[in-house]
Order: sequence, then structure tokens, then C-alpha cells
Amino acid sequence: MLHTKGLTKKYRTKVAIDHIDLDVHKGDIFGLIGPKGAGKTTFFNIVTGISRPTSGTFTMMDMSSLKKARHRIGVLPEYTDLYEGLTAIEHIAYLSKITGARQKTSYYEELLEFVGLHRYHQEKVGAFTSGMKKRLGMAQAIAHRPEFILLDEPFAEIDSDSIVHIQRFIQTLKYEGKTVFLTADLPRFTNSICTKTVFISDGKLKPSNTHPQVKTIMSSHIRATFKHSWVDDEVKPVLTQYLQSVGTDLVLSDDETSLVIRSEAQIPAIIRAFVQCKIDLFRVTAQDTTISS
Repeated sequence: MLHTKGLTKKYRTKVAIDHIDLDVHKGDIFGLIGPKGAGKTTFFNIVTGISRPTSGTFTMMDMSSLKKARHRIGVLPEYTDLYEGLTAIEHIAYLSKITGARQKTSYYEELLEFVGLHRYHQEKVGAFTSGMKKRLGMAQAIAHRPEFILLDEPFAEIDSDSIVHIQRFIQTLKYEGKTVFLTADLPRFTNSICTKTVFISDGKLKPSNTHPQVKTIMSSHIRATFKHSWVDDEVKPVLTQYLQSVGTDLVLSDDETSLVIRSEAQIPAIIRAFVQCKIDLFRVTAQDTTISS
């Protein structure tokens, strides 16, 4: 689906990506993981035609040019421009019309339901949260039924509810036989969905066993325990899926939840997830735990 050979991008004296060899095969859910500034978006922009490489080559969908493959791929860039005066369904309909892939209104409603936005389909996009806008961008990316979907930072700066919806979205694409390439700063949201993962730092691919993010995951483990009010059966599945995406060894009861996480820095996001589910928190404790690598 995507094959790169020696892909390199230089900006004067700075090398943004350095001789990247990468292969994404049909059916892969492929994650390119690395910190900000590692070169992920530069790589993404090259393979989606936004930028040109300084050297190296790539092929998409075994096509001789990216232009020939465009109708078979769906793209979600990190920053998506949206028409904030349109409703969600008007937005998809408008963009489908100008791209020549117009569909019935019922199909757009199905798309919005797919990304968890159906009940907001008549709301103006300007009132959406960043997570809702990201989900709308994903609906647009697959509106023309592409075979290969490329997502740049789909989990960046969004709420926990949107994280869960996007994870479900990607997993469903996998079950449908689609191929997905995505980038992310950290592997905590991608571990449960990616079939293949590579790490990038300073523009170069790194072996996973030497990458600092992997070392942190293997060496730092904390059991966080949350004492809370009753968890309603309606929100329990959403909360459970989110907690499973950010930690391991989850134990969830009516009034107490515990899980193993990699860093105390994850605790504020978990607290926000409880709050968004309208669950009162009474006490949070964190204790180091030893897990062999």
C-alpha cells in the first residue's frame, strides 16, 4: 500500500527526515510513533502530496503517481480546516459535492453515527470541541469509501470520549479490511489497535527496544487507584474502553477502580475522563509496582 525508499527531507541545514525505508501492507494498522519534532508530520505530508522529498522515492497503492491513487486513499491531516458556519451533515455533503463523490443524505447520517456524531448532525461545527472536529474530519476522510486511510495525530489534544470513538473507528476499519497508517506522539493510545508500530526520533527510524519511549514504558509502572461514586451502567462501557487504552490490569468495581499506568502524568487525563462521565472522585492514590521487562 505504501513503500518508501531512502525518503529524506532537508530544510537548509536541518534534516527533518533521514533516509526512511518503510513498508505498509494491505490490512495493516500501522503506527509511526515519536515525540513532537521527530519528523512524523513531515513524513506524512510527503506521502500525501503536501510536500516533496529532497531525495528518495515512495509509491502509494502500487501506482506510478500519487495523483492516480488519490481516489483510493482518505487523508486526515493534523490540522483540518472546517467551515464553522455549516452543520456537520452540511459539511460532509458540501465537501463530497466539490470532490465529485456526492452521496445520499442517509449515507452521511451513517457516517456521522459511525464516528459518534449522529446526535450532533444539525449543530454548527463552530460549536464543536476539538475532539468532535477531529471525528468529523475522519468522517470526511472516508466519505468516498477509500481503501487506505492516513491519519496524522488523530489522538492529539482531544477529550477522552473522542479518543474512545476514534479507537473504535480504527478498529472497525480494520475489521472491514481497510488499511490504516497513523502517527502519534506516544504509543499509549495505539498499542491496542496497531498491528505494526515503528518509532521515529530526530528524523530517523529507531529499533523499538532502544527507543526512549519504549524504555519508559518497560521501566516505569504505577498502580493508580481511584475511589469514586457509583458508576452508571450506561457510561461503564465507555469508561472501561478508555481505561483499557491508557493502562493495563484494569480492575473496575462500583466504587473503586485501579489500573497499572506508565507515569503519574497520565493521572490528570484519567481524572478528566471520570468527570466527563459525571462520576465524583473522592480519593486518588498511586503506588510504584514492579513489572519485569
